[in-house]
Amino acid sequence: MAEALLATLVLLPVVLTFLLKSDAAASFLTLCGGFAAITLSGSDIQHLIGKTKITSLTSNNISLVLLIAPLLLTLLLTFKNAAGSRRRLLQLIPALCAGGLLAAVAAPMFSDSLNTNLSGSQVWKDLQSIQSYIVGAGLLASLLLIWSSSFHAPKPHKKHK
Repeated sequence: MAEALLATLVLLPVVLTFLLKSDAAASFLTLCGGFAAITLSGSDIQHLIGKTKITSLTSNNISLVLLIAPLLLTLLLTFKNAAGSRRRLLQLIPALCAGGLLAAVAAPMFSDSLNTNLSGSQVWKDLQSIQSYIVGAGLLASLLLIWSSSFHAPKPHKKHK
C-alpha cells in the first residue's frame, strides 16, 4: 500500500505533464515554493488553526494543500505550454524530480492523514537519501528549460505587398 501511494505521488506530475503538455519547469519551481512556505510558516499555520477551533483541519491537511494545490494549478494553467516533441521530452526531467520531491515531502503528512506508515517504507527512505540530488537536478533542469525558452531566435518578418 505504501509503495503504491508513493509511486502515485512520484508519477502524478510526470503523467499530468505529459498528458496536458504542461510546463514542468514552472511546476517544479512552484512545488519548491510551496515547500518553502510550509517550512518557513509551519508554526504560524499551526497557531492559526488553533485559533479557528476547526477540529477537522490539521496542520498536515493545510500543509498538503499548500504543497499540492499550487503544483496542480500550475500544471493546469500551463496546459499546452510545452510545444515540440524534443522540448516535451525534456519536460519529463523536472516533472520526475517534482514527483520525487512531492513524495519525499508529503509522505509523512499523508502518513498522519491516512493512518498508514509511508515514512517506514524503503521507497521513502530511498527518496529521503537522494532528496538533495532530486532538488538539484530539478532546479538545474527547470532553469535550463526556462532560460532556453527565452533564447529563441527572432522569426523573420514577411513583407506584405
